[in-house]
Amino acid sequence: MKWAKLLLIILTLSACQIEEADLEDETIEDTQEQEQDQNADTTVLYDQISCALKSVYNEDHLPLKRSRTLKFIVSRLQKNFFDYDLTTTTEKSHFLAQLFHESDGLSATVERILGPSWRSLFNDSSDQWQCDAYLDAVNEDDSYFNHSYVYSKNSYRSKFRGRGLIQLTGCFNYLGYFYHSSAQDLGESAKASVHKTYFPYRDSEGDLIQAGMYCSDKDLQTLDGTFSDVNLEIAPYELLDDFENTVDEMALPCEGRGSSNFSSKRFIVDSSFWYWKKCQTQSYFSGFVNQNSDQAVARVTECIHGKNSVYQNYAQIDCSASNSDNWRKQSYCSRKKAYQALKTCFE
Repeated sequence: MKWAKLLLIILTLSACQIEEADLEDETIEDTQEQEQDQNADTTVLYDQISCALKSVYNEDHLPLKRSRTLKFIVSRLQKNFFDYDLTTTTEKSHFLAQLFHESDGLSATVERILGPSWRSLFNDSSDQWQCDAYLDAVNEDDSYFNHSYVYSKNSYRSKFRGRGLIQLTGCFNYLGYFYHSSAQDLGESAKASVHKTYFPYRDSEGDLIQAGMYCSDKDLQTLDGTFSDVNLEIAPYELLDDFENTVDEMALPCEGRGSSNFSSKRFIVDSSFWYWKKCQTQSYFSGFVNQNSDQAVARVTECIHGKNSVYQNYAQIDCSASNSDNWRKQSYCSRKKAYQALKTCFE
């Protein structure tokens, strides 16, 4: 009788182990299928964006200055379309059209201002700019990186120039994005969804100051207290010690770059989605995205560049003309063209 019970126990245990093994195999298979689906979706998105880039810039193939950045960001784009609830091809096309123009077709992740060429930066002995993928792009297109795309450093204003794919600009916008990302990291979803950019503080004389386009190091230290008051922090914290170099590091589209646990891929892509949602919360766009695409392009462009009669009178702009006498008209037409190309390539 004892042997019979023992045999029953052994058989039961063996059956359980087999069931557990089967469950593990099913879990592994499910995970592999999910990864394959995600990879397939990412490949499709890469091809769709490539299609639009080639159409907008009249290129038979993507040069490295575009393809290296697209490869770097495409999986993060795919993830953020879901996380930030950009579900329709119309809204995705509007979003990417703004990125196309702001980053010169995914070529520039730092605002172009008169200064040394990119090649001189990459030939520097410092490790800051070491990135083989970027250097390959420089080698392929000397004219662009030596003349069209130059970099300014070590100036007060350059601390707060545009960076990322939508060229986040100004102290208040940087602070707004890092407020949002800090809230995300700490699970404070209500604060993350506010898209706050109003950061007042008291100066040494007790006067109320609003964080504007430019902030001094002392201002940033003071504003760190503003974040702490609501249980958030300016993250990455290195921003307080060396804002310019820290954000430059985060704006370099290369693997393994960034600051502490804040990768450059996260900054380049997520800051653009944050700004996009900022425009939506200010009613620049969402009410008529599916009714009037031209107006939607004009309104989001206005959100990025500031209110101007050119954008308000978008219907009078002739995009078949050169518009070389007005950069705002050129800007609108560039984004409109990108939107139309993206819509076609998404269909």
